[in-house]
Amino acid sequence: MLTTAQTPQSEEQVIAELERLGVRYLSRQFESVPAAPRAPHQLLAELIRQPSSRVRAALISLLLAHPEYAAHTPAALKLLQGEQAQNFKFFYTAAVHLQAQFENPLRVFLGRRFQTLPDLFSNELGVTGDSTTARLQSLARLHMQWNGVRLNWAGTYQSAALHLLRRWEVEKQWNQ
Repeated sequence: MLTTAQTPQSEEQVIAELERLGVRYLSRQFESVPAAPRAPHQLLAELIRQPSSRVRAALISLLLAHPEYAAHTPAALKLLQGEQAQNFKFFYTAAVHLQAQFENPLRVFLGRRFQTLPDLFSNELGVTGDSTTARLQSLARLHMQWNGVRLNWAGTYQSAALHLLRRWEVEKQWNQ
């Protein structure tokens, strides 16, 4: 049972907060103003609690846009249990490998804010592979085996990163 502190925030509020943090590719139904900014560990946990898969996958984008949030992973995991904690580990690990795949454009967009995400869960999850692509495919297979959902998990992970990078590219063109 979720306590008041663990009750999922409205999707609209979470998306509004992501927009404030530069993750602006998710659409909203209403122009709601984000509530007072929450602590990074709370936002990380809140993303995984969301019922919508598109919002849960935005955890990847948030970590790519704000790699400093990785330091808040232990505190976020303390707010999650069971399936939610395991899903967090899968999406976090996807962000680690996608950061390696898209390192050059991320370095350009983030500049001095770029920092390498620590690989906290690949060994625990059993991820294998000699390349970033192979590791993402391994992670996707493990994710599918774990939750039984036959989905293109690698494509889901990749989509979150590509949406973020494409949106940043468009915003860069708008600002020229």
